[in-house]
Amino acid sequence: MHVGTNNVIAKWVATLNKRWTNVYHYWRDPVYRQRTREIQSDLKLTHKTVDSWGQQGLEQVDPNRRFGIISFTNFPLHAKFQGALGKLMQLHGYHPVIFTNRSATFAHEYFQMFGITDLVMWNDFAKAHFPTTPAIDQQIDDLLATRLTVPDLVDYQFHGVDVGKHALSVVSRRLVEGRLDLQDHATQSLLREYLHRAMVGVVTAERFMDDNPLDTLLVRDSGYIPNGAIFEVALQRGVDCVVYEQGLRRGTWVLKRYTPESKGLHYFSISPETWATIKDQPWTEADDQLLEREFAGRYKPDSTDDTRRLQAGKQVKSPEVVRQQLGLDPGKKTAVIFSHLAWDATFFFGTCLFDDFEDWLFETVKFVAANCPQMNWIVKLHPFNVFKLQREDKTEESEMRLLRQLEPLPDNVKIMRADTDINTSSLFQVVDYVLTVNGTVGMEFPCYGVPALLAGTGRYDHRGFTLDSASKEEYFVQLTTLHTVPKLDEPTQQLARQHFAALMLCRQYSLDDALPMQLKRVHEAQSNVHDNIEIAATSLEEFKAFTSLQNLGGWLGESREPDLFDRAGHCQRQTTAQAGEERSP
Repeated sequence: MHVGTNNVIAKWVATLNKRWTNVYHYWRDPVYRQRTREIQSDLKLTHKTVDSWGQQGLEQVDPNRRFGIISFTNFPLHAKFQGALGKLMQLHGYHPVIFTNRSATFAHEYFQMFGITDLVMWNDFAKAHFPTTPAIDQQIDDLLATRLTVPDLVDYQFHGVDVGKHALSVVSRRLVEGRLDLQDHATQSLLREYLHRAMVGVVTAERFMDDNPLDTLLVRDSGYIPNGAIFEVALQRGVDCVVYEQGLRRGTWVLKRYTPESKGLHYFSISPETWATIKDQPWTEADDQLLEREFAGRYKPDSTDDTRRLQAGKQVKSPEVVRQQLGLDPGKKTAVIFSHLAWDATFFFGTCLFDDFEDWLFETVKFVAANCPQMNWIVKLHPFNVFKLQREDKTEESEMRLLRQLEPLPDNVKIMRADTDINTSSLFQVVDYVLTVNGTVGMEFPCYGVPALLAGTGRYDHRGFTLDSASKEEYFVQLTTLHTVPKLDEPTQQLARQHFAALMLCRQYSLDDALPMQLKRVHEAQSNVHDNIEIAATSLEEFKAFTSLQNLGGWLGESREPDLFDRAGHCQRQTTAQAGEERSP
């Protein structure tokens, strides 16, 4: 029998097996069945809205202007967002190309509603062009034969692409562990698999772009596999690359344009060019009031606007109650070590003075427990663990498993678990210092005069309102003398406020007029529509008329500014309307 015929039969059998597996899964697993029904219901509703106009506007497309979208999702939220942006770029003359896989059948249906049919089945393309990879396999064998460390892999590149970071990020995510033992056999096996996938992704992206050059590329999760390979190869070739993610506030999105030089910057940051303009602008009392409203809305218990639901079920408590509940010595200053969600997007952005987020947490807690009795130390585990662990069917934070190695801790070191009932806003009047690698708290607390000691770069370091370190040694020295550092003065607080206001009020771009968003509660995290958007337009003319989409389309299609930034103040006015008159802590 002809080899080509064998391949066709093999694909047909694989597809048939996949369908039977899905049918079996559907009827035996009630959670899977419920998730599937929710998506099918959403597909019907979206069809009802988009069918009358989604196929229109295709005559404006230039087939030689390609707008790539890295998808690999089956979630309605992202499939619809990507489909809407694909339609938007069609209206600007671009031909959308979606990188996806055959298994994402729901996403494909959403794309087709918007008139997007150019779907690149990535795994099929890779297998067709690189069915065997002996050179790559040998390179991985040689690499893993050495006694690798995490920094070794962080620095490891293939064709100039950070495949080591990509593989580490996926393995950490798979194991739900922030601190990897690279000598462990199971971990090494996963590393081998994902290094292989990452490297094949690089040569596949190179091959694809040789024949199908892209003008623009949209990507989410730019540090995973194969997203990272496609993204970085595109950067090398001068493609206009844009990373998008959900904002922290309901209805908002964050988009950032990258170059090979800026690829390590966090997507939710302000570029040096934008910051140079912002910090020289006057700061008024009205700006202060607007920022106070933002803080109030951000920490409101059970907020319906917080996409991460961080304060769900938590209580705002007085400083006295917090100190009593945590057992803090009222005669000592207090510092909070804010842990990161150490196994999710760990190696994507910036640099860390330590091997990874959990290495930083472990070594910091170990050091202060042994050398810094002059202060209270609170180790605060990231509250997003509550939502994330529920989706991963886990019961304990990876950080907690790590810290147990240091128990018993001295009386001046306390741990706040992710499910604490203390609202984070209660800490603003309690703490004197905060520690983080590059978490949001490092730019929040300085707004109220609280110094933030950083152990990393890539987001807001060296902007004039943080304590930065060039090495571990300098970082540990700063820990021993931290209690002598005074409260930040008024000019430094104002600088921090200018930065945070620009980030929170204008870098979060609202599309809630065109793509209104709904959020489910924390206990509903298992749903595949736990976050979702609707398509507000009922005609193409209505879709084109939304101001937010007009501005976004102009930024994507014509601008080369690094940050999507609402200079007209649309986000500010919306925040004011939503937050009301509540005050910050």
